Amino acid sequence: MFEHPRVHYARTRDGVNIAYAAMGAAGENIPLICLRPPQLSHMGLEWTLPFEANWHEFETLSAGRLVVRFDSRGCGLSDRAVSDISLEARARDIDAVADRLGLDRFALQGQLHAGTWAIHYAATHPERVSHLILVQAYTNAGDYWGNPARAALEPLAALDWVTYTEASMSNAFAWAPSSLPRALAAQMRASVDQQDFVAFLESEHNVDVTQLLPRIQCPAMVVHFQLNAVTNQDIARRIASAMPDGRMSLPRHFRESLQFYSEFLDEVPTASSVPAADAREEGLRIFLVAAGEAAPGRLEGSIQRNGGVPVSSMAGVTTALFHSSQDAVECGRALCDEFGVAVGIHAGEPGMETEREADPALIVAVKAASLAGSGRLAVSNVIRELTAGKGFAFDAFDDPLPGEGVRLFALR
Repeated sequence: MFEHPRVHYARTRDGVNIAYAAMGAAGENIPLICLRPPQLSHMGLEWTLPFEANWHEFETLSAGRLVVRFDSRGCGLSDRAVSDISLEARARDIDAVADRLGLDRFALQGQLHAGTWAIHYAATHPERVSHLILVQAYTNAGDYWGNPARAALEPLAALDWVTYTEASMSNAFAWAPSSLPRALAAQMRASVDQQDFVAFLESEHNVDVTQLLPRIQCPAMVVHFQLNAVTNQDIARRIASAMPDGRMSLPRHFRESLQFYSEFLDEVPTASSVPAADAREEGLRIFLVAAGEAAPGRLEGSIQRNGGVPVSSMAGVTTALFHSSQDAVECGRALCDEFGVAVGIHAGEPGMETEREADPALIVAVKAASLAGSGRLAVSNVIRELTAGKGFAFDAFDDPLPGEGVRLFALR
């Protein structure tokens, strides 16, 4: 019989009291800290919801490891009416609970809105996060709050709290007849005060952690339930493909997701699968720039499969970093052949840019891509020399790169 865990408190660096509960026992298995959005987080109530009462969520997860849940600032049994609810403040909540329990390293699970908190923490605290699980998550607020039905309901939050909670939860379950939305609506009203939730909504509209995804160093699993109206599968795919060690999971039902979580957490993270760089490449930043249109996520996925880390993608230009010049050139050739994009590659030492300037090596790669032309790959002389003897052949451009004095070479 699963007993409701005792609630304890941890105090953050900025003086906020955070309610938390720990289940299971610390042992050889990595601990798991589970984050929930504020409107679904209440340490005194959530054990009675179907997720635990019927499906035994935390009882199952804590069978072989320590599992930790806490109410973030502004909700549940933690301090309410807290003014600072930024991502940095959410990170202080995680630190306070982990430090209180003496956890140096742990896995992190973020559900729905709390997914952005988990992404931010994993990217900024890589030494502490061993695994990352994102459930029905998103990275840009517009992907969630921009939904027409959700946008239509949002004004109700400040006008009629009860109607908003009932309608919001019914919409989340596609208005299907069920007792679960009503139960979650009741928990929502208990979990967060109306004024705190309205403040949360206002802060949410500025959230975008998309650019942090390539910085996630640990294994990451993005979980998407097919039969839901909360987020769509395309969002999950984009998130998974943008992380160096991301994968997507599509459980058929809630119980199967618990099995997937346990199997994923039992994986022992290994050393980076990126091949060691040539000694001449140590300390270099190798930039690949691809200019051209492709379906969302396609270029990034190919880059990752070839050992690169996508850094940004906007206005038809995708930028990536590589540890190996050989991998970069092989990836560039694949991108040209498969997508017909123009690719430029250059390498340089870090620290050459000023605070307000772009990296000079990146600038050269961008210019090389612009001169390469569709379906062609242009590299600098630095890259040509680093890949000498590795099976590539190049033809020199007639003139140096304008304004840079860098010789360019086209891959045959």
